[in-house]
Amino acid sequence: MKLRTNWHFVLMVVSVVVCSQTNGRADDWPLVRGNVFGTGVAYGKLPDSLEVLWKVSVSEDAGFDATAVISNGVIYVGDNAGTFHAIRLGGGTEVWKKEFPDSGFGAGAAVEGERLYVGDMNGAIYCMSTADGKEIWTEKLEGEVYAGPTPNGDDVLFTCEAGTLSCRKKQDGKERWQFHIEAPLRCTPTISGGRAALAGCDSQLHLINVDDGKEAATVEIDAPTGSTPAMREERVYFGTEGGTFYAISTPTSADKKAAVAWTYHDKLRSQPIRAAAAVNERLVVFGGQGKAIYGLNPINGHEIWKLPTRSRVESSPVIVGNCVVVATTAGKIYLLDAATGEVKWEYDTGGSFVASPAVVDGKIVLGNSDGTLYCFGAKKSNANELTTKDTKIK
Repeated sequence: MKLRTNWHFVLMVVSVVVCSQTNGRADDWPLVRGNVFGTGVAYGKLPDSLEVLWKVSVSEDAGFDATAVISNGVIYVGDNAGTFHAIRLGGGTEVWKKEFPDSGFGAGAAVEGERLYVGDMNGAIYCMSTADGKEIWTEKLEGEVYAGPTPNGDDVLFTCEAGTLSCRKKQDGKERWQFHIEAPLRCTPTISGGRAALAGCDSQLHLINVDDGKEAATVEIDAPTGSTPAMREERVYFGTEGGTFYAISTPTSADKKAAVAWTYHDKLRSQPIRAAAAVNERLVVFGGQGKAIYGLNPINGHEIWKLPTRSRVESSPVIVGNCVVVATTAGKIYLLDAATGEVKWEYDTGGSFVASPAVVDGKIVLGNSDGTLYCFGAKKSNANELTTKDTKIK
């Protein structure tokens, strides 16, 4: 009984830390993987059956590669034609939009308080006002940005194709320190215990002290990766281009070294793993190019279930309650039973999903390559209620 009480206390403390680091409500989705740990776990629960509450379409030459973030009832997401959108979660109406000529957004943003941070395909990084999209500051990195930033105290961390992790001051965007590898960095930096985790295209996991940018540890892996690592209880979880999924122990004690805890490799579907994993105390779940979704035991890596999908999975899953939300490149979105992998609900949009779901207030928000942003929620019980709203943003 004492152990259970302590465990709930630990969870409460972790929740407070996450909220304080993102300055948002518990039911927000302020970062691309939900929190600074990158666990991909949402609060609340989802109904077993959902429907499209509304959908918003952007210009014909635009699509959504970036994951949406959500704060205080507003969705923030950029499209790959260079327009950044702020849209109300309730109803799908436009709050504001801002166009960036000759640009495009392949990375999600991070929202904290009245500011949002995002990088684009030209290597520009922006701090904008959440109220109206006004630029507070703009700086330039050495390469394209394909991963969301991570706020940390007075700083915000960005990665880029030039292999640089850049620590920028939130106030004015000036660089405080940088860490560099001789290969691209395509993952969102995740943070736990004062260290950022970077899964690199140099076939190594890097642990970086966020105070000064010094490397604390490295662990060699089997292949390059751009997958965002999920951090939980002194372990890091991610997959590689070699098709191997890793759990790496990252102890904070000085007398213990980071090392591989276990690996998983599906020999029948030996294809790259490019999506991030979602992990909680019972399950680590991810999808891959091998056209399957996997649920593993986070302690030992044993397979709990596997769901063939007939199409590649590049969208990162989200665990919410006893369910898993995941989407495929064939345009299908699934709601799975977390314990068994059984499909509880599915929907076919027809457009490819590369972006990952954001889950807030019993709703799923996800954009596809056709330039349509969807909001799914509970089915309406009353036939007289408002019908699904379909809006075109010009």
